[in-house]
Amino acid sequence: MKREGAIAFGEIAVDFDRMELRRSGQLIPASVLEFRLLKFFVDNPEYVFSRSDLIRAVWPERKRVNNRSVDNIISRLRRKIEDDPARPAYFRTFYGAGYKFLPSGLRKKRL
Repeated sequence: MKREGAIAFGEIAVDFDRMELRRSGQLIPASVLEFRLLKFFVDNPEYVFSRSDLIRAVWPERKRVNNRSVDNIISRLRRKIEDDPARPAYFRTFYGAGYKFLPSGLRKKRL
């Protein structure tokens, strides 16, 4: 079995194997799609990805996913992770291009 490991950045800690997201030690509920998108961004930090790129990465088996699906999940992750979701530090929008994940002090731990 392949272990995905755990990561931490800022006040956020994520254990992908246990599907646990914590902010300041408090467990935050998150969906499977939120974990999949977060994992993709953690594996590819500091790159801008279009909505189409993210759809192919997170929903490869689904044919009828639209751009709003990506926007909605990013919005939900911002509310769970960002100090101020209106001025995100981690999930940045690059208008006309897509989204970029900018983790400050990202630490990865492999289990």
